[in-house]
Amino acid sequence: MRSKSMSSFLVAFVLACSIATVVAQDQAPAPSFKEGDTWQFNFARKGGITSSTELNDGLYELTFINGQVKPFSIDGNQKSEILVLPDGPSQGLLAQLGKSQGRENLKFPLAVGQKWTYQYQTKAPEARRASTISAEVNVLGVEQVTTAAGSFKAYKLVRTQSAGGQSNINTITYFYSPETRSIVKSSSLSEGRNPSTAVEIELIKFAPGR
Repeated sequence: MRSKSMSSFLVAFVLACSIATVVAQDQAPAPSFKEGDTWQFNFARKGGITSSTELNDGLYELTFINGQVKPFSIDGNQKSEILVLPDGPSQGLLAQLGKSQGRENLKFPLAVGQKWTYQYQTKAPEARRASTISAEVNVLGVEQVTTAAGSFKAYKLVRTQSAGGQSNINTITYFYSPETRSIVKSSSLSEGRNPSTAVEIELIKFAPGR
């Protein structure tokens, strides 16, 4: 009887260890960047109106230089650094690494089933006062995602957000890859009283630094 109880205990112990191992493997730790790490993203916007706080269609780059992530716009052979402002267009680009100020789009360690909420304020150039944005993020699972940069195992996240007192609801689906330490694909749809706007972002190149 005692031997049977001991066997049951060992089976339960092994199972618990196996589950713990699987859980640990299904967590993405906070990324660490190396000097020279470089990401290039393509932004494509369909419908709606682009404001001065948003990036236009085109190619953009993030590079880790001297301990900081620097954003750039690329036009042919020309590369221009983008000024980082709390409500500037750079925030949409920095969000691809989870570096957007005050916007917790990624929360590490990242795990399937994780959920969190946050709020931030933003002010459009024509607005008299700032709006408070409420957001909820859900980590739904892990999928294989293919972009121009390659094929990656990535965490699927969905973020829904809205501004207080407005009917506009923005839903963003995005995929984070521990391999590139970035979001590799993102699509958003804004619906409400304003014209619907769809924004698609894709990683087209990742070059690890030294």
